Amino acid sequence: MSLDPTFDEQKGLILSELAEAVALEDDTCIRSLYSDIAPESAIDTFLKKSRFYSLAQRRWKLPRSCSKLLNKDFHTPFLNVFSSILRHFLRDPTTRGAREVVDTHAIDLRHREANSVVHHSHPSLVIKAEGPSFQLPCAIPGEKQTKVGYSNIAACIDIYVGDTKMPISDQLVRATIYARQIFIHQPNRRFVRVLVLTEQHVRLFHFDRSGAQYTPLLDFHDNPHTFVRLVLGLSSLDELDIGLDASIQWITENGRKVRGTVKARASSNEDIIYQLAAIQPFFFNGNIRGPSTICWRVRDPITDEELIVKDSWRSEDRLSEHIFLQDAIGIPGVVQMVTCEPDRCDTKSLRGLIDVLPTGFRNRIETRIVMKGYGKSIRKYTSAKQLFCALRDAIAGHMELFKKGTIHRDVSLQNVLLGKAGAEPGYRGVLIDFDISTLRHLKRPADRRMGTRSYQSVPVLYSGKVPHPLPHDHLDDLEGFLYVLVHIMFGYDSNGAVHAVDETLLGWEEYENDCCRVGLLKEAYLTRRYVPPKVSKRWPSPCVDFILAYARFIQPLVQDKMVLNQLTPAVRKGQEEVFAANSIQHYTHVLKLFDTAIEALDRPDTWQVDDTSDEDDNDGRSDRSNSPPTVVIFEAPMSIRMINPWPNVPIPLVVTAP
Repeated sequence: MSLDPTFDEQKGLILSELAEAVALEDDTCIRSLYSDIAPESAIDTFLKKSRFYSLAQRRWKLPRSCSKLLNKDFHTPFLNVFSSILRHFLRDPTTRGAREVVDTHAIDLRHREANSVVHHSHPSLVIKAEGPSFQLPCAIPGEKQTKVGYSNIAACIDIYVGDTKMPISDQLVRATIYARQIFIHQPNRRFVRVLVLTEQHVRLFHFDRSGAQYTPLLDFHDNPHTFVRLVLGLSSLDELDIGLDASIQWITENGRKVRGTVKARASSNEDIIYQLAAIQPFFFNGNIRGPSTICWRVRDPITDEELIVKDSWRSEDRLSEHIFLQDAIGIPGVVQMVTCEPDRCDTKSLRGLIDVLPTGFRNRIETRIVMKGYGKSIRKYTSAKQLFCALRDAIAGHMELFKKGTIHRDVSLQNVLLGKAGAEPGYRGVLIDFDISTLRHLKRPADRRMGTRSYQSVPVLYSGKVPHPLPHDHLDDLEGFLYVLVHIMFGYDSNGAVHAVDETLLGWEEYENDCCRVGLLKEAYLTRRYVPPKVSKRWPSPCVDFILAYARFIQPLVQDKMVLNQLTPAVRKGQEEVFAANSIQHYTHVLKLFDTAIEALDRPDTWQVDDTSDEDDNDGRSDRSNSPPTVVIFEAPMSIRMINPWPNVPIPLVVTAP
């Protein structure tokens, strides 16, 4: 075992994965795992014949102390033991070479990260694998093709002897680093297992979407049958045994994947085989623990239409996304489901847990949903009209789902797509991702832990600081749509080109871990009656007028909700129902604002974009007639008004416009 000098950086990447690590109290799990993989009699025969196990001494032929070994090479004796087990039990000529134990303690196993940083790690040993889920590591230009990497490893093994021993916390960190890379390189992984050995003991680490679990140490000399089963299980030719989802398969040529398929269960209970449109998923965040959503582009086997297959793991106490998508069928502006498998697998079963669950364990359930394909992210718009039409239709779809009882709870830039090229009105924008949605009648309190921070409403941001937060409602989502537009208009121009991010957004991002600070900044934004000059220069005046009108509409409603948030449910009883009673009016008002702006954008002779360059503005101010005055008066943010000794008299704030 060794890691590259960037270990501290790597550790930072996986700390969140360790939050719910479960330490098992007894060895029941490690003893019972893979209990059916080989008969007791077959293991007895192997132990009698093996040159690497002594029946008389009841121990594997490993050095009792590694301090006097030639070159301190303690890896080779362990390699010999593992290899002897595979040679004996995997003797079928047709599968020879499909599993091989390789000494990797001195080999750089390259990591894959979202950024360009290059990391490596070096497990002591690995079980190299061949088959429909594995491939040779990606070749690096100018370098020789490596034969082993995280793309063709079934399991990792770390060995700690003599002076190399370390505490369990460090063992866990290293095992997590290996496991995370296997998940990233093998996107059809459901779990990863890592063995840790000393001269006398073995420990098993198990990683799945619920996090990490590890066993106490077990004496593998006194328990040779258990040890053999562990080695065979981690080397199994059955992909289910080693944690792979066999419904996703690839065909390889010259060791590399060239095409693949995904199997999904239709509503008729028949399997449909979809061809992958690309070898790799187009969306995967690389996390071990959590929903770990993975999305694949596939082709319909009959129509050749592009579809999306989405695999994700929800908490057991959360509603499945397919419930909301079932209600969305036929609604324009909302992603359309083709078929679903809501309960494919769960982490409880992967860990072999039946009745009694360990303290701290939270079960997650895998769901596969096949959906219609749409356009690119809304941030890929190429005109102001295209952007506004897309947002307008997504909000209209949101309204129709609200009527059916659904609250989205995660309106964000990532969750609104452009419609397909040439889409008719109603389909020009599409709302996706109902992973954390809820039902209106449940009246779940607003929760700042739900959603994407940059787009959360003011009441949601303050929800952790008020004793009785109001339920998350349609207004929170409508406010989220406003912030989607703010992020686009304040960071792009009307043709989709990227510009320097405005200070408004920089503040929201800088304090993203301080919900109340972001809430305060958003309150201030909502009360502002102008758009920064550098932003207004880049957008047609109907867009600028629209975003000001949208904020003016939302701001008093936010204030009303913040007032009620300070009251107990008994005191405010009935008052909060006013928001729901007027919900359709709220939607209608916002949609009318969009329609007015879109109609104006169709008449370019009535407006223009101020193309005065920023460098021409000596004081950074635009010469447009709608530039703000030097002094702007606006109402104090609600959080400030809470400390006003005269609560019925708003405090005017006087600020100098930027």
